[in-house]
Amino acid sequence: MEDLRPPLRLIGYWSSADTPDWPNPNDWVDLDWDDRERELVAIYLAGGIHAPYATAGPSECRICKQANGSLELTDGTYLWPEGLAHYVRDHSVRLPEVIVQHALKWMDGWMAKTGMWTRHGGGRSATVQCDA
Repeated sequence: MEDLRPPLRLIGYWSSADTPDWPNPNDWVDLDWDDRERELVAIYLAGGIHAPYATAGPSECRICKQANGSLELTDGTYLWPEGLAHYVRDHSVRLPEVIVQHALKWMDGWMAKTGMWTRHGGGRSATVQCDA
């Protein structure tokens, strides 16, 4: 049977001796990134589903050298290393805007399902607990 699912898109894989053309996380640091938005993206990344793939072993953060996980996570669209939330949360590594918007849209859906909703507008965000 033919697999009709679109391929997963890789995010958060960094340059190394084997992959010199991949991005360097230091180039994506955005110290002006809104703290709340950054945290929502980090929560989304940390909440991914464990992908059924073998990995090459533990990873080390390219910025601070801390141990950074050995799993791969997915949401069915993207595939990323377990430690990507660390880069976002602790080093303010801002992913491309299409990924940030995908994460925020996913988080809005999750918040709506759990009795929380988020309104974005005018550069401000507000989260409101629903009592319904």
